[in-house]
Amino acid sequence: MAGEAVAIENSSAKEIINSMSDDKKKALKSWYFYDWANQAYALTVMTVIAPALMAALYNTATGTQSGDSFYAWVLTFSMLFVVVTAPALGVIADKMPIKKKLLKWYTVVGIIFTALMGAAPYFGSQGYLILALMYTIGTIGFTGGNVIYYSFMPYLAPRKCQDHVSTWGYAYGFIGGSMILIFHLIVLLGFSWDTNFKMAIIFSTSAIWWWGFGLLMFKWTPEPEIPSSMEWKGFKDATKVAYSQVYQTFKEIKR
Repeated sequence: MAGEAVAIENSSAKEIINSMSDDKKKALKSWYFYDWANQAYALTVMTVIAPALMAALYNTATGTQSGDSFYAWVLTFSMLFVVVTAPALGVIADKMPIKKKLLKWYTVVGIIFTALMGAAPYFGSQGYLILALMYTIGTIGFTGGNVIYYSFMPYLAPRKCQDHVSTWGYAYGFIGGSMILIFHLIVLLGFSWDTNFKMAIIFSTSAIWWWGFGLLMFKWTPEPEIPSSMEWKGFKDATKVAYSQVYQTFKEIKR
């Protein structure tokens, strides 16, 4: 064991990863591909399409030019929800062997509501409200899933490799997100289809991309083995334990 630790210490991150078993390499690569998958939401939905569409629908429905402010409020609310729940979510993920289950829940929620956003323009003057609701839930699914996603990283490679793994995950995400964004820009700018139909295609293909490539992680990345893990006794009990732990942590920080 000591010899293995010395070998790891004297090897580069690339050498360590190349020496891992095929199953561990596959688990790591499928983890990379989840970033490839969900960046369809980060780049296309959150960065490019949803802000502009929500502002346009709001301005049309209200006859004002304050759509950007409305979008900012919607984004703030969804992010505040994640900020409040993320510490407890992190505790649950660290204490109980349910990372994949939690990630799947958040992913499915994010994907479903991403696809549903494409229907918002068809609701006329109520479209901005429909989109705001779908976007809020979709963003909670995306950001909450990311909290769980990153909690896998320490279990996929030795500590010395964490920067290497993080960099490769970012690279996969950037490439995957850019590829689907380019496709969406071609759909948006290169065809004379009805705009509402274009929106439906963009949101639905974002959801399909997220689910299709995200499946690789659910198939090949195993549930991490957590030492001294707590038994899952339901969401209510897990939440109670999580916030109790968060409270104790804040008390220790104040000392």
